[in-house]
Amino acid sequence: MVGERNLSCNEYHYQVLSILGDGELSVKLNFKARAFSTAAKEKLEAAGCSLTVLPGRKKWVKPSVAKNLARAEEYFAKKKAAAAASEPASA
Repeated sequence: MVGERNLSCNEYHYQVLSILGDGELSVKLNFKARAFSTAAKEKLEAAGCSLTVLPGRKKWVKPSVAKNLARAEEYFAKKKAAAAASEPASA
């Protein structure tokens, strides 16, 4: 399942590691990863391993884009609130 190299080395610190269900496991290990395949989950849980799903990284967004996205959300929230307020009066 896991390559022969020690995956805690600094050279692998920022690389993505996928946990797949190929192979067999005969010892109990603790796994921390952002995602596990369905087959891997089944095999690891059957072997008594501990699985921890880590949160994904947030995508970096340029500050000006983030500001525009916030403005757009505010605009559409106001528009939706105004539509909801006017709807019961006309019904």
